[in-house]
Amino acid sequence: MSNLSSRLKNRIEVYSKKKVAGQLGTTYEDVLVKKLWAEIRFQSGNMINGAGDTEANNTRFKIRIRKTEIDTTHYIKYKGLVYEIEYIYPDFKSNSFIELFVKLKTE
Repeated sequence: MSNLSSRLKNRIEVYSKKKVAGQLGTTYEDVLVKKLWAEIRFQSGNMINGAGDTEANNTRFKIRIRKTEIDTTHYIKYKGLVYEIEYIYPDFKSNSFIELFVKLKTE
């Protein structure tokens, strides 16, 4: 089995929302927190029927990164797509990586 660090080939960006006071009131803007190397793996995907004969895509991925300060209020951008962090699991075996279970955000 290859070294895990050699599999971190995807450059992801971690963002958060920052509250900004503007002329029209309080708004939120995207703030880049950090850029990380990651391994992204597809987990599952399906189509969900919604109201008014609409369909939604429900696609989930697992993103493995080196251990860092990140939580479920952050979100991931990779190749123009946005991924919402649903939950985070630590790697109990080596304790140097964490796994982010994310959902592809579609609008």
